[in-house]
Amino acid sequence: MFRQLVTPHPNTSAQSQDVTANINSLFSYHPLQLSAIIETVWLNRYNAASTPISSPFVSWSLDLTYPLLSASFNPGYAWPATYPIVPTANTSLVPPLLGAAFLTPFQQPGLGWLGIDQLTKPAGPFHATNWDHLIYAYIIENTRIYEIFSKLLNKYIHGGELETPSPASQLFWRNLEFLVYGDAAPSMVWTTSGRLRRDEQASRCSTYYWMFGIDLSHAPQIAGEHPYEKPAGSNRDFIPTFEAFSREVWRGIVNAKNTSGANDTDARVIANLAERIYDMMQTQRQSGNQSREEFRAVAIMSFLHLAVLYDSPMVQDLRAEASSPELRLQKMAERVGMSAHPKSKALFDLAGPFSKLMQSIETGKYNTAANTPRLYQQLPTPTPLSRNAEDVIDQYTLATGHDLKSLPVRAVKAATTTALPAPARKAPLPQLTAPRPNGHARPGQ
Repeated sequence: MFRQLVTPHPNTSAQSQDVTANINSLFSYHPLQLSAIIETVWLNRYNAASTPISSPFVSWSLDLTYPLLSASFNPGYAWPATYPIVPTANTSLVPPLLGAAFLTPFQQPGLGWLGIDQLTKPAGPFHATNWDHLIYAYIIENTRIYEIFSKLLNKYIHGGELETPSPASQLFWRNLEFLVYGDAAPSMVWTTSGRLRRDEQASRCSTYYWMFGIDLSHAPQIAGEHPYEKPAGSNRDFIPTFEAFSREVWRGIVNAKNTSGANDTDARVIANLAERIYDMMQTQRQSGNQSREEFRAVAIMSFLHLAVLYDSPMVQDLRAEASSPELRLQKMAERVGMSAHPKSKALFDLAGPFSKLMQSIETGKYNTAANTPRLYQQLPTPTPLSRNAEDVIDQYTLATGHDLKSLPVRAVKAATTTALPAPARKAPLPQLTAPRPNGHARPGQ
């Protein structure tokens, strides 16, 4: 969700905007402003008015969120030195940290109201908001980023082993503690914790298993502290079905690149497998079920993902500068005696494309054979969908070790070479000892 928030919308003229400045501004917002952003993204979601209803849960009203999102929000007070003390609004507490690059929440390109006059309350969104598929959160969490940031936050709170965080980092860790590792406000639409779901990580693992029928790669390490129930109605066939779907799509990509030879692409099989995945997801999403759980999981993982996407203030404070997210995460993990997933690079590279592919499958467009060529078209040029599908197949193979580019091999029972059984021999006729009726004895008697 936060990834889309800081990224310029394709229908706007802000494509050249500095995304790094957007992320730094995001991390410095007041917790109430971040809460208002979360509520606004839910309010302006693209399928809010779909039928059947996408979700029965209603976000905060615009009358409540607008004062928090606009430039008139006061993050603090200026305390005069004279008596009597009458504090006045101080709107210059946060911007000096970023200088001219600071953006108010309303200026974030993915909020939905880009270009609207901030002095006038907007009547409606400029464009619909969206967030990643739940598979994105599952893949990012497999890097162990959630546990690593939890350990880092714990060290900052209770120990003096790490360097003193900079002012920008202090704002980030404050927001992380309040929104991610703390008790969320019960009035927020994304709050899913309570007395029956006290362990957020266990609840999230249960949601992953519900939707995909799989555990986190490090589930054995966290099972002791975060036990969770595996829903009986989970989609346990998701992974086998998706892998079969991907292999068929890869056959289509290979054949689309060939200019001669046999073409064994089967669009009907691809459509059947896509429809099975579509049915699995829609069965769990009836009446907006699991929507809030997905929304929160994706928002949390995207917030942490942005923190290691570049040499952010938190990365610099921990002396974890590097050229890629997986190296930054590994260096941060080492500061607290932990280790990131050894295949974090493939996981980071897989999360975004996999999310796009799953979202396109859930539109139902590939349930008919006539539309499946969009997934593997190569001539005259590859389509964005086919490039994305190929990226998923490549990175999935690297991340899981399951080769999606070869047809499944089935074991054939070896032929036996045991000798044939010997033919049964008839028992010999009994010899006659009594004289024959003609009075003559048998020869030899």
